[in-house]
Amino acid sequence: MTTEFRIWSIVLISCIGSRLLSTIYYIEDLDSLRFALSMVDYNVAKLQPHFPAYPVFCWTAKLFYAIIRRYALAFSLLGGLSTFFTIFFTLKIAKIQSTTSLGKTAIFVIFMNPLLWLMGNRYMPDAMGVACLLASLYFTTLQTESRKHDLLCYTHCIGFLLAGILLGIRLSYLPLLVPALFVRLKHPQRLKYIIAGGIGILVWLIPLLWMTGWNALITAAQTQSQGHFSDFGGAVSTHPKLGFRLIKLFESVWADGFGLYWRDRHFTTACLTIIIGIIVVLNWRTLKKWTAEKLVGNDSLFLNPVFIGCVVYLVWIFLGQNIIHKSRHVLPLLPFLALGIAFACNRIVGTPVNGRLRKITWGVVIIFFLCYSYVTLNMVVQHTKPTAIAQIHEYLRDKQREQDDKLHIVSVPLIQYYLASQAVDATYIPIKSESDLAQLDELETGLVVIGSQLSNRKPKAEKTFYHNPYVNRMWPELPLFEY
Repeated sequence: MTTEFRIWSIVLISCIGSRLLSTIYYIEDLDSLRFALSMVDYNVAKLQPHFPAYPVFCWTAKLFYAIIRRYALAFSLLGGLSTFFTIFFTLKIAKIQSTTSLGKTAIFVIFMNPLLWLMGNRYMPDAMGVACLLASLYFTTLQTESRKHDLLCYTHCIGFLLAGILLGIRLSYLPLLVPALFVRLKHPQRLKYIIAGGIGILVWLIPLLWMTGWNALITAAQTQSQGHFSDFGGAVSTHPKLGFRLIKLFESVWADGFGLYWRDRHFTTACLTIIIGIIVVLNWRTLKKWTAEKLVGNDSLFLNPVFIGCVVYLVWIFLGQNIIHKSRHVLPLLPFLALGIAFACNRIVGTPVNGRLRKITWGVVIIFFLCYSYVTLNMVVQHTKPTAIAQIHEYLRDKQREQDDKLHIVSVPLIQYYLASQAVDATYIPIKSESDLAQLDELETGLVVIGSQLSNRKPKAEKTFYHNPYVNRMWPELPLFEY
């Protein structure tokens, strides 16, 4: 057994074991609810899940669920495997051996990445999508000697096959892969590549059409696409303040992605920010050189398909995704940024210096490891506790058991859907605007209002439910009023 095999075995066991230990046993938001419901009844027409249907992810999770009979554990198992392959292919793309000190540091930084860990436990396809994306990117961009031309052609076909499969896992990640695919399509063997990509699509599209039906799938696609770009999707067309979007995008990478300091966060995140700033600044020149020589592999950074893909993807999520309320869209960029942090750490401890200075450099890196781990593990522990909307669900279920009368719940339709789908039997009064809320002033008592207080009536009880917004940005604070 080689040293490299032992290392990767340890990483695999650690990824699966850690994600299983941090499994969440509640529905944390509306998106997670749709995927959880798909384990029982996969139905795109019922938005279980919503289009683009995510068939490869849902069917894989359903397979694990059929084996272990716990859907929460099935999602965590899939997240653990996805985390392993994310680490594996990130190092392969960067041509880093796992046996080197740089390889071990990179494994640690990616493994402990807070957003990657949280998404590994979410009932969502993002972590699996990143793993498939990086695998496709690796096989598509792989270079080797000319005498192995036939083998290289098959390798690139695998990359295109995985690209087709990626569309059935996380369609929105495709822009990052497009430049690499485009470069390969200039090759004389492009017909083989196109066929391989087509097979990757057909393996999930044909069963999806059989299960859903052509008309129902097209209707779901049209409804979701129109809603995403013109109503609820959070694209620039619905949230056009570019400055605010830019700040939220930066926050997604900086605070959500790496646990660095933002307003009102714990002082440990400030310590982590200072340490990581020192490490990166001290190695800025060598970091740029290493990126150009090892990671990019071209004379010009701007001609590299991996770099271009990251830029294209960054523009895409800035304009077309809900970066204001959902930081998970930056997930595919984090492994590449983590490599830079790992290199900077490795460079500091590997630089030959005298005894006292060497102790200082090692101390700086150790403090980084400790702060980084503390921030991540603290968020992971918080993630195991119910979100604000999940706390409301528990509160209303308990209230439902204590009283004989049926609850009258006033909320926006999304909260109504969340509660009703989880067996909160009540009379629901949906509100979509302040005018709808004002009309409730004339109703009798016995109301439970979620979100906004009635303007002319004093509640007999008021509660506010919270969770850490850096664990999940969706509804981090929800007030509840009883009348």
